[in-house]
Amino acid sequence: MNKKLLGKRFREIRKKLGYTQEKFAEIAGIEPQSISKIESGKNFPLLSNLEKIANKLDIELSDFFIYSHKADETELKNILNNTFDSLPQEDKEKAVKIILALKL
Repeated sequence: MNKKLLGKRFREIRKKLGYTQEKFAEIAGIEPQSISKIESGKNFPLLSNLEKIANKLDIELSDFFIYSHKADETELKNILNNTFDSLPQEDKEKAVKIILALKL
């Protein structure tokens, strides 16, 4: 999972709902610095925090992981290429197998 992409989506949801980082943190019961670090892609949120936030905001947990709603084909290719390039060889081979399986 890409930290920066998750952070971007996290920020999109927060802004769409009209919350500041401070209010979002208050709702989640976590420190505002944690929100900042998640949104900047420095940290992954704990799953328990994501669940808490989703429940309190009455959204689905999966909403945090739906990235493609705004990604065009070029952006998707860039995400795939950058992610693929950062993988060790063994994981690259696994990724190719997964992609080929999706074509079936």
